[in-house]
Amino acid sequence: MKGNDLVDLHTQFTPDAADLRGISLCAGYGGLDLGLHIAEPRYRTVGYVERETHASATLVARMADAALAQAPIWDDLRSFDGLAWRGRVHLVAAGYPCQPFSQAGKRRGSADPRHLWPEVARVVSEIEPDWVFCENVEGHLDVGFADVVECLQGMDYRVKAGLFTAREAGASHRRRRLFILAHADRQRCRLLSGAAGRTGDDPSVEAVGYRRRELRSVCDQHGQPVVDAALADAEGAGGPPGVPVIPIFAPGPAELQAWADILDGRPDLQPAILRASDGLADRVDRSRGAGNGVCSLAAALAWATLKAAFDANG
Repeated sequence: MKGNDLVDLHTQFTPDAADLRGISLCAGYGGLDLGLHIAEPRYRTVGYVERETHASATLVARMADAALAQAPIWDDLRSFDGLAWRGRVHLVAAGYPCQPFSQAGKRRGSADPRHLWPEVARVVSEIEPDWVFCENVEGHLDVGFADVVECLQGMDYRVKAGLFTAREAGASHRRRRLFILAHADRQRCRLLSGAAGRTGDDPSVEAVGYRRRELRSVCDQHGQPVVDAALADAEGAGGPPGVPVIPIFAPGPAELQAWADILDGRPDLQPAILRASDGLADRVDRSRGAGNGVCSLAAALAWATLKAAFDANG
């Protein structure tokens, strides 16, 4: 869709004090959005920008089953008009492409044609939201992160960031990711580490400070209860009488007894993701989505922790 196609609908999205509304850029499968909803039940994404067909189709499916609220989807970030949304949303979320920064790639940073941070920054400058919430790979700390911080500070945002893992949120895998939270203000940036932590030797990281102990304390007080509550809700939801409850996260590869207990009760279950050698084309998109996706509970933990850090020490 094109931004101008739905300008007349924007009056539906004028925020009030009871809502927290956002635009999701490079939305993928909605992991950031689900995480925000877990951490902030009053949150609603009112517009998505995502070019991958399979990811967009998944967003539509999640809207159909009410996991996500109904919202338009645009397919081109470069043509997306943020000005039309100024004053109508509180937040911009972005999981901009990781390939320019990932250890698995050539790490060309801004020289990579897939580098979309400048477009994200353009939309932020056009919308001028209260909050900016971003996610990327750990390698972003060494390549490009300092530029992102400088850019946000130049738009009068205060910035906090940290490394968080899916394992902290109850998963059996690590998936360590950098989460960045910026709030409209005029004070300097501060980098906070997640429970996973890292010492790092990048000058830009040292320049903004490294405060593992402070964030761990905030996380224990504010972030973890969000995850605990979400896990409790999931475990309590259950299914039809007599049907074993499937855990929200699959056991690890070596947890054979846990797998046996699940499959004894649910022998109908099939793997959600198969190897490429299985030759099923529909699984390729699923595998790609699993690699690119954001663990929603880790996003919820990151939001709650970093936001609490703003509240705790300004």
